[in-house]
Amino acid sequence: GKLYTDPNAPLTDRGLKQAYALAQWLPAVGPHLLLTSSSKRVRSTADLIAQALCVEPIVIEGLDEWYVGDWEGKTYLEIKKSQPELYSCWSANPIDNAPPGGESIAQLCRRTERKVQELLVSYEGSRLILVTHAGVIRGILVYALGIPVANFWRMSIPAGSITRVDFSNNFATLRFACLQPGNDIAALE
Repeated sequence: GKLYTDPNAPLTDRGLKQAYALAQWLPAVGPHLLLTSSSKRVRSTADLIAQALCVEPIVIEGLDEWYVGDWEGKTYLEIKKSQPELYSCWSANPIDNAPPGGESIAQLCRRTERKVQELLVSYEGSRLILVTHAGVIRGILVYALGIPVANFWRMSIPAGSITRVDFSNNFATLRFACLQPGNDIAALE
C-alpha cells in the first residue's frame, strides 16, 4: 500500500513464485531479447526469466516506475493526513499534477511513449520481453491503444502478469492483458 518508485527490497515469496511461473511460461513465446528496468525487484524477476531463456537481460533506462518524488515510501492516507492541501490538489487531478519532486501520470505516459518508440526503432523486427512495472505497462497501453491518459488508473495490472502488445508500422494490437501464468494458462488452451 506504499508508493515506491523502486523499493529497496527483495522479492517476496509470492513474487518469487510469480517470477518462476513467468520463467516457465515465457520460453514458449520465443523472445529474441529480454529488456528490464533497473529496479532491484524487477531485475530479480528478469534474472530468473533470463536463466530460463538462456539470455542476458538488458537494462533499459526509462522503463522505471512512476517517479513519486517526496512521496516515496508513504501511503496515500499518510500523505492525506500530513499534507492535506497538497494531497487535495493532487487528487483533484492525479493525471496532470505531480507529487512534489516527482512526475505526473501524464509525464510518465509521455516518457513511456518515447521509450517504446525508441525500442521499436532500435529493435525493429525483434520479439521483445519487457520486464517492468504496472505504471509503465499502463503507459504502454495508453500509447498503443491511443486511449486518453485519463483512463490510466482504470487499468489494473497485477504483479507477475503478462500483457502482450504487437506493434506494426501502422498500429498496435493488444493480444491479451494481465495473464498470470499458473492461474490463466488453461484459459488460453
